[in-house]
Amino acid sequence: MPQTNTYNPEIHMESLSRCLKEYAEDGLHASVKNEAGASVGNSVYSVVMEFPGTEISGLKVPLDKTIIHFAIDDVEDRVVGLGDNIFANNHDPIDSTVNPQEARQHVVNFDVGIWSSDRTGGITARLRAQQTLVNLFCGSIAQMRIREATLAGDGCLEILRYSGGNFATERINDVDVYRMMGAELVIRVFSRTPVLDEPLPAIESIVQVPGLTIL
Repeated sequence: MPQTNTYNPEIHMESLSRCLKEYAEDGLHASVKNEAGASVGNSVYSVVMEFPGTEISGLKVPLDKTIIHFAIDDVEDRVVGLGDNIFANNHDPIDSTVNPQEARQHVVNFDVGIWSSDRTGGITARLRAQQTLVNLFCGSIAQMRIREATLAGDGCLEILRYSGGNFATERINDVDVYRMMGAELVIRVFSRTPVLDEPLPAIESIVQVPGLTIL
């Protein structure tokens, strides 16, 4: 079933970020259940769509939740196909105008990290979060799920790769923080440019100059 946030190709970076955050939150929250079988993951994990500098730099006590961060590391933008890259002219025969839209492909690399402390489960919490991330982003089932979650009939998120990650323990403000760093998630999306504020005149016909012979 689609999420609250689904992919919109005309605001590709904004909707990509929101879709990914909701997909990760839903998957992480569903992975943690109480003894009655109810999901309690929203009290265990916090998903941050950037490097969590503000949360960590001011840390004076152990973390209340295990933090999962997705920080954009690189973006590669490409045109689609050859020629003028116009995939939709949006011709209006009544007003004799066109409102062309271009298509683009975007490959976005995310640095993925885990931050836990003894209060949130320490080393075990880090292991569980890493396992859940693999389930969310590796394999054909993960690709099917993220497609179903983010597709609303106008494009979706496509997982190209999820790999890497190494464990380390750091001491921040006298608090042991158990981290996973160096994991990489690569997502591909396709976008289209917004329609123009002022449409362009359409070429409805071509009139040959009288007396001109085309050989």
